[in-house]
Amino acid sequence: MGDRMNPSDIHGKRLIAVAGKDTFGKQFINVVNKEIAPLGLMMIGININEEDFGFFIHNLADSKVEVTIFMPEYQKEAAKFFGLDGVLLMSYKEDGELRFVTASEVTPIDDRKLLDLTKELGVSDEI
Repeated sequence: MGDRMNPSDIHGKRLIAVAGKDTFGKQFINVVNKEIAPLGLMMIGININEEDFGFFIHNLADSKVEVTIFMPEYQKEAAKFFGLDGVLLMSYKEDGELRFVTASEVTPIDDRKLLDLTKELGVSDEI
């Protein structure tokens, strides 16, 4: 029961979604959560089928999720949707607008990269 998420775990935290085809319940997300929880952050994996990706990204600006990190399978498509060059690694809300972190090529996402992207949010240098 130790790594199981309860609704009370989310309350009051800034949610970071990791969007991919098979990300829900991945161990590397649990590892990162242990590091970022004291900062009021919580990462959740969201499984998105290819046929649902358009709906997901179209509604991103209006969703309750403030930060989305894209797994490699959706980085090119996400950048294309927003008219960005390269690939989209992360989107986040700031001052009511979506901001973007891009890269020139598709980038693998592991626990280290998740922590690096979290630092881009400016929440702490202690990660």
